[in-house]
This record gives sequence, structure tokens and C-alpha cells, in this order.
Amino acid sequence: MRSNRVQNSSRNDLPEEGKGEKARERILAAARQVFAQYPFKAASTRLIAEAAGIERPLIHYYFGSKAKLFEAVARDLFEEFNQAHLSFLQGVERLPPREGLSLYLDRLLDYTLRHPEPMRIILVNMAQIGNLDEIPGYQYIPLHLEEIRHILENKVPLQGPPSEIQMFFLCFNNLMISFLGAKSCQAQVLGLDPEGPEYRQWIKDALLTLFAPWLARLIFPDSNR
Repeated sequence: MRSNRVQNSSRNDLPEEGKGEKARERILAAARQVFAQYPFKAASTRLIAEAAGIERPLIHYYFGSKAKLFEAVARDLFEEFNQAHLSFLQGVERLPPREGLSLYLDRLLDYTLRHPEPMRIILVNMAQIGNLDEIPGYQYIPLHLEEIRHILENKVPLQGPPSEIQMFFLCFNNLMISFLGAKSCQAQVLGLDPEGPEYRQWIKDALLTLFAPWLARLIFPDSNR
């Protein structure tokens, strides 16, 4: 069988389109798209191979399994996001809470609307997962959210009970995941274009309304600001 020959072949025996980092990058790019549309259990290697324009055995050649491919995609996506997130916070600590949150949201929304895959992957798997260990690589999501929290707390020290600070971040993150990961549905409920500037502005206004006063209280607990 041809598929067995490809899967068990040496690198030199692979077809031209399956050699080297170029094929691996094509698989990763295609997997991002497929995992952002389908839950892990429904995202087949056949769909990924079709999206990448390669033979399915090459996925196993480079990654070993769908689970390991998902883990590679999740790791790359969230490492990229964490690196970008450092730039979102530049200068916000010098601003009042509402203005600082406004600038942060502008940067965060610009990035996540250009790179929707992380939010989509989190969302499409949320309802499907019973235990984080069921999906190899999904552990990067709570690690990613915890890393963001540490970065924010180091940049903008918050005061108050740890349980309230945790609640603040959990509520903020879950609304971002919902507004962006399910933007087609959310925008249509509002009668807006999910790709349009009005929906982006609606997300920002909603998050500022909900979280700016809460953030101010966590930064200045003894103030009425």
C-alpha cells in the first residue's frame, strides 16, 4: 500500500511535497485552521491533510498522531500569544485604570481579531471536554491564562482578596473567549457584522463598562476612583 510505504519510509523516500520543514509548516498551518473549526475529537487527520494539500501519512511521519499535532499547535499558538501579550501592557501602568484598560483592550482586540485561532480552539473544545487530560495539549490553556495573570499582576499590582482577583481574571477571560471565539453568533444577536468595526467597538465598550470600575477598586481599594 502506498500509504504504508510513505508512513514507514525514510526522509529521502518522501515525495518532494513532503520533505523538510516546508511540509511540517504546511501541516501546522492547516491544523490551526481545522482545530479552530472542529472540536479535537471531530477534527480528523483527513481534514487536516486535505487543508494542507498533503498525503495523510505525512502527518504521522512528522507528528506521530493527531494528539501530538494538537499539542504542537496549542503550544505554538499560546507561546506566540504570550509573547505578543507583553507588548499589550507597555505603558499601561502609567495610566489611570480606565485609560490603561482601554489601551490594553485596543491592543488585545487588534491582535485577537487578526489571530482568532486561540480563542476559537478554546471555545470549540470547552463544551466537549470532561477533563483537561482528555485532550493532549489542552493543558496549555490554563497555563496560558495563568501566565497572563502573572504578567498583569507584575505590571499592575492589584490589591484585595486573592479570590476576588481570581474572579476578575476568570470573568474577563471567559467573556473575551465568548465574544471573540463565538463572534459570528454574538455579533448576529446584536445585528452587527462580526468582522466589522462596530462589533469590535461593542466588545471594547462592554468590557470597559463591566471591568473598569472593578479594576479601579482592585488597584485603589480605599479610593472612590
